[in-house]
Amino acid sequence: MEGIFRILRRFVTATIFISIFLLIFNFILLGTLVFKEINQQPSPEGVLKQVALGLDKQNDSYSLNEDAVKLLEYNQSWVMLLGEDGHVKWDYHLPNDVPRQYNLVDVAKFSRYYLMKYPVYIWEHDDGLVVLGYPKESHWKYQFDFLSNWVSSLPLKLVLLLFFNVALALLISIVIGTRLIRRIQPLVEGVHNLAREETVQLDSKGLFGDLAKSINSASDKLQKKTIALKARDEARSNWISGISHDIRTPLSMILGYASEMEDNSDLPKEQRHQSGIIRRQGEKLRSLVSDLNLVSMLEYEMQPLHLKDIRLSVLARQVVADFLNNGLEERYDIELKLADEAIKVNGDEKLLLRAISNLVNNSVHHNPQGCRIILETSLSEDSSKYYFIVRDNGRGIPQEQLKEITELPYSSRRKKNIQQGRGLGLPMVERILQAHHGRLILSKGENQRGLEVIMEFPIQTQNEDGVK
Repeated sequence: MEGIFRILRRFVTATIFISIFLLIFNFILLGTLVFKEINQQPSPEGVLKQVALGLDKQNDSYSLNEDAVKLLEYNQSWVMLLGEDGHVKWDYHLPNDVPRQYNLVDVAKFSRYYLMKYPVYIWEHDDGLVVLGYPKESHWKYQFDFLSNWVSSLPLKLVLLLFFNVALALLISIVIGTRLIRRIQPLVEGVHNLAREETVQLDSKGLFGDLAKSINSASDKLQKKTIALKARDEARSNWISGISHDIRTPLSMILGYASEMEDNSDLPKEQRHQSGIIRRQGEKLRSLVSDLNLVSMLEYEMQPLHLKDIRLSVLARQVVADFLNNGLEERYDIELKLADEAIKVNGDEKLLLRAISNLVNNSVHHNPQGCRIILETSLSEDSSKYYFIVRDNGRGIPQEQLKEITELPYSSRRKKNIQQGRGLGLPMVERILQAHHGRLILSKGENQRGLEVIMEFPIQTQNEDGVK
C-alpha cells in the first residue's frame, strides 16, 4: 500500500507542476504573440500622429510630406482635415461614400467607433481635426470602461484565480489518480503475492486486462512448477532415504564380519590387517550415508527439529571433551574462549552438536600437520545475535573457494570439485544454520592464515535468566 500511495503522491505533484508550467507558458506565449503582432507594423496612433505632424499649410492649401504619404500608402489608409464648421477642408484618398460635412453628433459617434464602417482615428490639429481612416474590417475598435476599484483589485483576483486553477488541477489529478490507482492496486498486490508464491487470480476486464491475464498466467505456471519441484524434491529425498536404509543392513553385516575377522587371533596377521581396512572404510561409508541422508533432509526441509533453549557454551565444552577423550593428537591445540555463557538459543541440540563437531573435525581433517583450534562465543552490540566462532591457524581455504565451499559436492553452482574429503561438512553446517534461521560466515583467519567460521544465531525472546 505504501508504494501505491507513493505513486499517487508523485502523480498529483507532477500534475500540479505541469498545470502551473502550462499556465505560465501559455501566458508567456500569448503575450509574445500579442507583442509581436502589435509591433509588427506601426500602430494607428503612431501613423495618425506622423500624418498630423506632416500636414503643413501653405497659403490657402495643405501639403503632406513624403514620409506621411508612404505610411498612408503602406497601410492603404486615407485622411481628411475637418474644420471647425464641420466641413472637410483637405483630404487624401478620401473614399466616395464618406460624407464631406459633419455636425457635432457625427463627430462624437465616429471618434469612438466607426465612420461608414471605416475604422477611424482622430488627432487634434491647429486648423481642425485630422481623421485617419483604414479599410473596412481591417481593425476592430472596442470601448472598455472599468471601475477604478475593480482595476485596483485585479492583481489579487489574478492570484486567487491562479490558486483556484491549482486547486482545480489538484482535485482533478486526485480523482483521476485515485481511479487509476484503484485499477493498479490489484495488479500490485498480485505481483507481491507472486513473490510470496501465493495463488493469484485477477479480474482480466478493464484497462489493464492484458496485464492481469499475464499475471494470472504467470501465477498458474509458478504454482505448477512449485508443485512439481516439491514432488521432485520429496521423491529425491525419499529416494536418498530409501537408498540409505537399504545400504545400512548389508553394511552392518560387512562391518560385523570385518570386526570379527580383525579380532580373530586364529587368522593370519595379514588377513586381520585387511579386515581392519575393510572395517574402517565401511565406517567411513556408513558415516557418508548418514551425512548424505541428513543433508538431504535439511535441504528439502524434511528434517524434524526438536527445539529447546540451549547454551552453546555447554555444547562447546562437550565437543572439546569428546575430541580429547577420543585421543586427539598433541599437535592439535584446542582452546575455549567463552563469553556471555548465560545466553541461550532456541535450537535442536543434536543438530547443533553435529554442526560444532563438523567444524572442529574440518580443522583437524584439513590440517594434518597440526594447528591451533579456538572455539569462541560472543554477543552482538545490540544483543540481537549470538555468535559461535571456530577458527584455526592452519592452511585454510583459498579465497576464491570460500563463496562456493558450502554448495553441495558436484553441484552445478560449485565451479571446482573437492580435492580432499567428501565435502559434506560445511554444506551440512550451513543447512543446519538455515534450519535455525541463522547464518554461516566464512573468512580467512588472522594474518590471512587458517579459516574462521562464524555461526550467527538470532535472539528473539527473553530467556529464563532474564538475559536477552
